[in-house]
Amino acid sequence: MAKKENKWIYGWKLYIDYGQGWEYELFEESLREMKQRLKEYRENAPMYPRKFNAGKELNPNYKGK
Repeated sequence: MAKKENKWIYGWKLYIDYGQGWEYELFEESLREMKQRLKEYRENAPMYPRKFNAGKELNPNYKGK
């Protein structure tokens, strides 16, 4: 039996404030990867505030009923 595809992918969303409010920047499925992206943003653009939250996105492989 084939593995059932979820409609949603759960993970972490990164938001950056470039001065006009919080903007959604990227999505990572694992917390470890999100922490790595956060470290990279902190090194390359230290002047902008950053935050991340748990979130979900539609799965592009999902085939509905």
